[in-house]
Amino acid sequence: MASLRPPVRLDRSRLRAALDSPAPLLSLVGPVGAGATTLLRQYAEGRDDLTWVADGRIPENVSGTLVIDDGDALEPESWDRLRALRATVPDLVVRLAVRSARVVPPGADVEWVRDLSFTLDETIAYIARRGSHVDPRGVQLATGGLPAAVVAVVEANAVDPDSVQAVLARMAPAPLHPRNAPLAVPEVLTPTLIAELGGGDDVIERAERAGHGEWRMDSGRPVFALTAPVRAATLAGAAIPPDAQRSIRHHAARALFDEGSGLGALVEAAAADALDIVDAVLKRDGLALLWSDGQRIAGALRPIPLLQLRRWPVIAMAQALILNARREHTVRAAELLGVALLGVQTSQGGAPDRALLRIVESVARRLMGVGDRGVRAARTATTILDELPPQDLRQLRGLRGDLHVHAGISLLYGGHDAEGGAQFEQALATAVRPSVELLAIGGLALIQTNYGDLPAAQDWVDRALARPWPDDILNEYQGSLLRIAEGRLAIERGDATAAAAAVATIWPIIETIEHWPALGAVRAWADIVAGRPSEGRERLRALRARRGRRIGANTRIGRALDATESTLALAAGDLVSARRLVARPSDSPDVVLAAARVAIFDRREERALKLLHGLDAQGPRQRTESAVLEAILLQRLGRDADARSAAQRAGVLARTYGLRTPLMILPPEERGLFLGEVDDVPAAIEIGAEPPHLTVRERVVLRELVDTASVEDIASRLHVSANTVKTQRRSLYRKLSASSREEAVAAALAYGLLTGEPTRAITAVDVSAANAARGNKTR
Repeated sequence: MASLRPPVRLDRSRLRAALDSPAPLLSLVGPVGAGATTLLRQYAEGRDDLTWVADGRIPENVSGTLVIDDGDALEPESWDRLRALRATVPDLVVRLAVRSARVVPPGADVEWVRDLSFTLDETIAYIARRGSHVDPRGVQLATGGLPAAVVAVVEANAVDPDSVQAVLARMAPAPLHPRNAPLAVPEVLTPTLIAELGGGDDVIERAERAGHGEWRMDSGRPVFALTAPVRAATLAGAAIPPDAQRSIRHHAARALFDEGSGLGALVEAAAADALDIVDAVLKRDGLALLWSDGQRIAGALRPIPLLQLRRWPVIAMAQALILNARREHTVRAAELLGVALLGVQTSQGGAPDRALLRIVESVARRLMGVGDRGVRAARTATTILDELPPQDLRQLRGLRGDLHVHAGISLLYGGHDAEGGAQFEQALATAVRPSVELLAIGGLALIQTNYGDLPAAQDWVDRALARPWPDDILNEYQGSLLRIAEGRLAIERGDATAAAAAVATIWPIIETIEHWPALGAVRAWADIVAGRPSEGRERLRALRARRGRRIGANTRIGRALDATESTLALAAGDLVSARRLVARPSDSPDVVLAAARVAIFDRREERALKLLHGLDAQGPRQRTESAVLEAILLQRLGRDADARSAAQRAGVLARTYGLRTPLMILPPEERGLFLGEVDDVPAAIEIGAEPPHLTVRERVVLRELVDTASVEDIASRLHVSANTVKTQRRSLYRKLSASSREEAVAAALAYGLLTGEPTRAITAVDVSAANAARGNKTR
């Protein structure tokens, strides 16, 4: 016989920490297979003064720690003895495990530890330790995370659903009585549902005491879940036909929905193909469910065909949002966003539904980068919401805050900060869940940092951080806007470490979160403050290469990223790369200011004056930066008194609003203009980077690139392979910080690598002119 493999010991730190609580009496509560005994054994390791009780008999004399493995076996007299021991031994620590909280006498002053099931991460860890190739998410869904069930499925290497159910069925000590078999079809039960399915009044109590199930919370309401082995064993013996099971699940979905259940109703409805109920659940509880139970919902909705979802855009959007958070499913998420967008165009409904569908459209456009990125749809939704009578608003119940907050995000990224702020305020006033409140407060804080009113922004941040938010929302999507605002405030204090720490908490989700451009900008400025602009530029470029496919070069967000990259180049002393930012009529004031600063460093005062003359500065931040640049230009024009006046104005604004970044990147010769006007003028930036060193072959390829973009033509002329040319071109682009032929030629001309003299910033038009001068035409 083959030897058994040694057991895997998982470090379940969250439960070990709970057992180490200072509470004198603490009880683990979980069904058979929840692993309570294992947890108690791990807790007991290394403790000298410990008494272990496994037979229900409490010893006469106990000191230190008392561990009771089977609290369900304690008789009333044992509880009396335990009560007496606790009274006579004040320092006694008691840890016990029970299957049902009902066995603990009232008034025992016990601290409960529930939910002993494996998390998905723990299931993944177990499977990895075993070297198994089973699907962790499939195992988690099939077993509910029950530790003994996870172990059984993995050890049996069960892959297909039928094999998994067979393994689970063999685990159950006893299935439900045949007359109660229909109760094993739904995943969760309530007393009302049990009665409707023909079960007795005592079913739940008996199942709980036997360790066949446990109570859970679903949308704030208690539901009872039989363990996966009990359900599998019952259904294996009852042989309920598929059509009958589908009918039971449809009935359960409606009953659970009517009782206020969210996840339970959705799972049953999806299994019964009752998409109208799924749609109703998502419209009522949607975003809260997605954040708390996204994994389970994704599993329930996955079998629904894409074509069918065109009738149900809310369901398509829900799946897209869940899958968008999992990098391996981004293509599927994009497909679902497209389906949701198409479905919105044809869906009908009353005013509350129209408001919800417009928000669905807004979010889809925002995430896909389509059209105006959801601004118009957000405005339409807010208009509908503002005009809804009270009875229609009641239909939206807990979703009003979600609708306002997502309208606010779309308006914020569309450059309409005032409108976005109004929506965040509405969200805060109507939110019924902490996650929505946190998003709204973060949005308001970020708008104030964008505007430049740092004291107001700090007030919002302080208000948020005064509350004890759970880490699973503070350091996830819901807390991202707040963390970005925190980082921006730290930058203005000159604290690069605090800025990096603020965004580090949510940086792990940078690959999926829609706020990545704002996160990247905060990290870029943190690198500038820390004196690492070159490293910051490489990081931002890499981020844009990974995430920027849906952001067009001419969009507001794309241009803001261009400005940030130019500022990093300027801070690194690389004026050639900074020159690539050329202001356009459609640019936001922030981009125009960034371009004007580059023009000042480049000694193109006339260009800088023209940009500032047409600028409509909004808010303290833009007014401060405009005053700084104006002061520099006035001094260069010899108008010293006017320059000092502008510098004083910039200083007053900077001190009043706590702004530092407008004075962070200054030409060395003008730095003294602001000394005395602000408390701390950052060190001057040295401009004038040396031209990159090119090899002889790279120079040859560079000159050929002026004539043609064709790798094959260049290879033919130089009598080398196309792969050799590609390698040399790649090295050339890297040294010139270029991503295209036009950028490479422009940078080379600016460095004087082609003409022998540095020149101004070059555009594609200049490349064509250079070609014409050589008598060639660019291909």
